[in-house]
Amino acid sequence: MNRFKQSAYTVLLAATCFVASPLIFHQIWKSSSDAKKQTQSPPLVVKTEGRLSADSSVIDKVQEHTMGPVDIITTEADDNPKPMIVTTAADTTNSEAKKQPELFVTSDPSYFDDALFIGDSRTVGIKEYGTFKNSVFFCEPGFSACRIDEAKVGGKSLDDILTDGKFGKIYIMLGINEVGNDFEYTLGAYRSLVEKVMEKQPEALVFLQANLHVSASAEDKVINNSGINSLNNAIATLADDKRVFYIDINELYDDDHGALNEGYTSDGVHPVAMYYTQWCEWLCTKTVPVPEPETTAPATAASTEASSESATEASTEKTEHVSTD
Repeated sequence: MNRFKQSAYTVLLAATCFVASPLIFHQIWKSSSDAKKQTQSPPLVVKTEGRLSADSSVIDKVQEHTMGPVDIITTEADDNPKPMIVTTAADTTNSEAKKQPELFVTSDPSYFDDALFIGDSRTVGIKEYGTFKNSVFFCEPGFSACRIDEAKVGGKSLDDILTDGKFGKIYIMLGINEVGNDFEYTLGAYRSLVEKVMEKQPEALVFLQANLHVSASAEDKVINNSGINSLNNAIATLADDKRVFYIDINELYDDDHGALNEGYTSDGVHPVAMYYTQWCEWLCTKTVPVPEPETTAPATAASTEASSESATEASTEKTEHVSTD
C-alpha cells in the first residue's frame, strides 16, 4: 500500500510539472523581454508647462518644429530624475526672434504735422474723416503703385509733391486695387515707389501701411483676404526697421476670422466715417522717434584765431594787388 501511494504521488507530481512548466517558461520570457525593452528604448518624456507627458509622438512634433535632432537629458535636481528635451539652436533662434524690442512709441497728433500720406480711397477716408488736418495727402480712389507716376491730385504729380515739399514722415498704403494683378509686377512697382520716396526725401521716415482686409461678404476670386495677406507679407519685407517701417492696421478692424469686421463697414471695403478717427488714434501709437539732427562741434579758440589770421592775410594780399593795378 505504501508503494502504491508513492507511485501515485510521483505520477501526480510529474503531471503537475508537465502542466505548469509552459506557464513558468512564458512568464520568464516575458519578464526578460520587458527588461530588454526598458534598457534599449526608455519612454521619451517631454516637459510641458510643469507637467510630464509620456506620449513619445510629441518628440516627432518637436523635431519637426525645430528641424533638428532632439536630445534627451536627465536632470538630477531630486530623487526622481525627470527627462526633458534640450532646445536646439534653431528653436532658440526662433525664440529670440519673437522677443524683438518694441519699435514704436505713442505720440500726439502733432507728430503728423509734417507727414505726407500716399494712398487710395482708404487714405481719402483718413483725409476726410480723420484728425490729421495739417498733413499733406496725395490720394484718390483707384490709385495703385503700378500707376502712381501718372497720377495727379490738384494738378500736381507725386514728383511735384516730393520735390516742392519737405516731410518728416511719409505713409504709403497702396495695393487693394491691384491684388488681382501680376504679383511680381505689383511688388516691383511698390518697391520703386519706396525707393523714389527715399531718394526725394532723404530725411523722412517711411511707414508702409498694410492693406486693409475686406469683409468676408466682399471677398471674390480677384479681391480676397488671402491675396491681400500675400501682398502685405511681401510689402513687409521692404521694411528695415531703421528708416522704413511696416505697420498693420488689420489688428484694429479684423474679426475673429481675419476679415474686416462687418459692423465696421457698409460696403465691405471701406470703414464707415466714424472709424477713421480710431484709425488716426491707432497711428498715434505706431510712431517712431525722429532722429536728432547731427550737431557741428563748436569751433575752438585756436581754430577761430587761425581763421581770423587767414582772413587778415587774404585781405592784405587783395589790398596789395589792387594798389599795384
